[in-house]
Amino acid sequence: MQLKQIMITVSCAAMSFSMASPATAAIDEQDANYLFRYFSDANDVGVHSHYGNYGLNLENGVQGVVRWNHEVVIMPAIEAQAGTPEALDAITTASRPISSANGAFEEYRKTRDELQADLGTERVNLGYYLSTESDYFAQQVRGSTNVNLFDQNLNLSFGSSYGWDQIEPLVDDDTATPDDSKSTLHVNAVATQILSPTTILRVGGEINWVDGLLHNPYRNVYAGGGPEVEVHPSERVRRDVFVRVHQYLKNRSSIKLEYRLYGDDWGVGSHTLGTRLSQYITNDVVVRYRYRYYTQTAADFYREEYETSDGVDGFRTGDYRLEDFNSHLFGAQLGVNLGALPIAKSVLQGFDLSVKYERYFNSNNFSANVLETGLAYRF
Repeated sequence: MQLKQIMITVSCAAMSFSMASPATAAIDEQDANYLFRYFSDANDVGVHSHYGNYGLNLENGVQGVVRWNHEVVIMPAIEAQAGTPEALDAITTASRPISSANGAFEEYRKTRDELQADLGTERVNLGYYLSTESDYFAQQVRGSTNVNLFDQNLNLSFGSSYGWDQIEPLVDDDTATPDDSKSTLHVNAVATQILSPTTILRVGGEINWVDGLLHNPYRNVYAGGGPEVEVHPSERVRRDVFVRVHQYLKNRSSIKLEYRLYGDDWGVGSHTLGTRLSQYITNDVVVRYRYRYYTQTAADFYREEYETSDGVDGFRTGDYRLEDFNSHLFGAQLGVNLGALPIAKSVLQGFDLSVKYERYFNSNNFSANVLETGLAYRF
């Protein structure tokens, strides 16, 4: 989904609670929460999501977590006459299924349901993920392990996952991308070292082998004088390494610095540099500031214009994420324990308020203002 000017996220109705279960001796503690989130952008694209989470700790040290998400995406009809540049641009860059000549001129709704389950101990964790949409069915299994060394000053963790997806594009038979699949094998390793009582260093890397349908079956590309279906290579190897430093400061604040280097066999390479500063104003009020700089090179087969319908070596793309660009992100967040306010101790006891604003812009004339608010209640 692309944001053209302003996007507003409102998070509300978040509730969490903890309780002990005297009826079941094996369960030491349980926790559950619910979150409703609504998103809207300047083009009236809307997303509303219901998040649910349930976790439990057993007396033998085993922990289990189940997460659920129900999400609905609403894309309004394109307000333009068929054949005009406005309509053409909207259709060729749309992420909705275009099943007929008038498909983009009708409101489109898409529902996604997700389920995640994790079970593990302090050293080993196993998980399963399931996601279903009208045209996409995804599954993933994952596992991780970690070990502490040198009097617990060094932690080494290793993880891996395998995902397999079934894709059934919802378009007409004469223009349809046939049913296909995608698989992803992921491996990562992370080392966390305590350098001093106030400094933590973390370094790590990961690699992903992706195979299958890797382009958007609903996106067309202007190539050779007319619209053509987007085509990407069917294999991609993605690699990245990162280093992070967490430093506690004496004035009840902390700073985090991060650098990430990424590269893949499509020719995309990127650098990410970010920092976060957290500061306690009082015991119940905290502010956080964030900045991130990102720059990347374009994929080998990306072109602003394709002279022939074959593109580059048979590949063509309309994905802006494969362009050459750089971006900046500035952000600030305020968190307040409302129950600590003198004027409302009894009424707002257990309520936490968070307000976050972020400003994003890049070298491709794209910018966004993001406002997110959250209200949580504990009981």
